[in-house]
Amino acid sequence: MSNKKDTSHYKDFFYIPSLSAGSMVSAFKKDAKFSDGTTMRFFSKEYPIEWRHNKFLVTAGHHYKKMDFRQQLGLDDETFVFGDSGGFQIATGALKWDGTIREKIFHWLEANSDVAANLDIPPRVTFENRFQDSMDISFDNFKYFEKHQSGKTKFLNVIQGTYNEEYTEWYHKFKDFDFNGWCIGGPKKLVDFMFVIALMLQEREFEKKHVQYVHLLGISKISDFFILSTIQKLLNELTDGRIQLMTDSSSPGQYPVFGTYLHSGNYKTQTFTELYFPKNAEYRRKTHLAKNKGSVEIDKTQHVPCSIDCPACKDFTYEYLGGQTATGLDRYSQEGMPRMVVHNTHLYCNIVKDINKMVDSHVELLETAIPTELFNVILSLHEMFADPDGAMRVYETYIKTYKKFGGDSISTTDAVKFNEFFKF
Repeated sequence: MSNKKDTSHYKDFFYIPSLSAGSMVSAFKKDAKFSDGTTMRFFSKEYPIEWRHNKFLVTAGHHYKKMDFRQQLGLDDETFVFGDSGGFQIATGALKWDGTIREKIFHWLEANSDVAANLDIPPRVTFENRFQDSMDISFDNFKYFEKHQSGKTKFLNVIQGTYNEEYTEWYHKFKDFDFNGWCIGGPKKLVDFMFVIALMLQEREFEKKHVQYVHLLGISKISDFFILSTIQKLLNELTDGRIQLMTDSSSPGQYPVFGTYLHSGNYKTQTFTELYFPKNAEYRRKTHLAKNKGSVEIDKTQHVPCSIDCPACKDFTYEYLGGQTATGLDRYSQEGMPRMVVHNTHLYCNIVKDINKMVDSHVELLETAIPTELFNVILSLHEMFADPDGAMRVYETYIKTYKKFGGDSISTTDAVKFNEFFKF
């Protein structure tokens, strides 16, 4: 008889696409279809079951005046909807802060999301070098959310900061709120993120029974997926599968704005293989047979090479990139852009599933599959979780590794171009 522990209830780290702030919203609202009749709503029950990804992020920063936004997009009760509070939009000045917007955002989140971030004001952009103001306004918002939450939406605490001292001060000021977990929204660099993990382990935060979710805001590089999948595995062991770890980004929708279709992922280089579709007549290749005497015509009946055979790429030929431009290909066509967005989303989700399987195996398996520095980061996580009281000591031991591998930023989002999408 086997004494192996039942781990069937352990959770897999998952990725949430953030596609509610660009013109894909129009496609979802209209329940637009691809030419073969497949809905563009990849989260819908009508989507092919083996490809359906029923997780989606909605943002109050763009849509808080639309109280039925979830219904408008067709996000049913079987879709896990994460609510972003719009604090970043307030910090940038895109959303004006006044005394009434907090209540509006709170009610919008309760009406449109299953799990949501509190209305934090990150110490960024217009709040740069205003950490105390950022913390004080956020604290008042959290008190309001805590008092008025009905239980319909599970609200998460949020930690922000720029330096270790700020993360520590923020954590100790906010840690006693009665919420359902944490959003880690501040770190720009891997070394900062690892400090937050070490801090929460040292403070035994993850061992508190009310912590059900931990969400990383806006990171989705392949290396992030390896790190987060490892943390999920270790959280499963630490909490017996109580905590769900997740992240989001708008990257699948941003890539096509710049003409990028993601073909596959490379774990050794931690990069995506990208195919480039320029605008209009820019898409051409020079002939090698008659140098400087013309170009070779594109065979528009050829299929775009999809490595995963996803529904968005069924019958996806170069003709769809032609749009209404007679002189050349156009990635902003009615069907070309959304096919690229949905395909990129599927690729992200597939890569996360594949990484989860790899991480769930013996950690030594990763040594030959990923860069040495990333493998060392993962080993450091195992050391931290093995001895939570010594987590900060492990952090100090590996700080050079974090700085060397993590570079300047862990963020993959660039909101500046996000709204420059196709129009329906």
